[in-house]
Amino acid sequence: MEGLVRRYTSYTKQFKLNILQFMNDKGTSLLETAAIFNISTPSTIIQWRKSFEELGGDALESKKKGRPSVKNENERPNKKQTPTEGGSIETLQAEIERLRMENAYLKKLNALVQNKETSPNKTKQK
Repeated sequence: MEGLVRRYTSYTKQFKLNILQFMNDKGTSLLETAAIFNISTPSTIIQWRKSFEELGGDALESKKKGRPSVKNENERPNKKQTPTEGGSIETLQAEIERLRMENAYLKKLNALVQNKETSPNKTKQK
């Protein structure tokens, strides 16, 4: 009767492998194996076997449920990839050109601001 009661548990990878090994060695059915190991639904064992056959032993690792925890600002990876990390020569040259244009723009803006400050027609602020 204990095997038929629904429980919410997570099973270890080794436990899952032991159950699959037991089924292969002893030739027990899904229902018998679920009853012996107190697993509430035999379909769980079917899923384990299918995952194991398709993806191997790593597929039986328990997955964390729920939302991932929030990381600190310092631990977050930088989403914007810099051109030096994985860029080709063309992207690096485009970045250099963009920076040159930005530098020229800032120089002109600085010259305009200085020119406006030294102009004789400067209006008084109220």
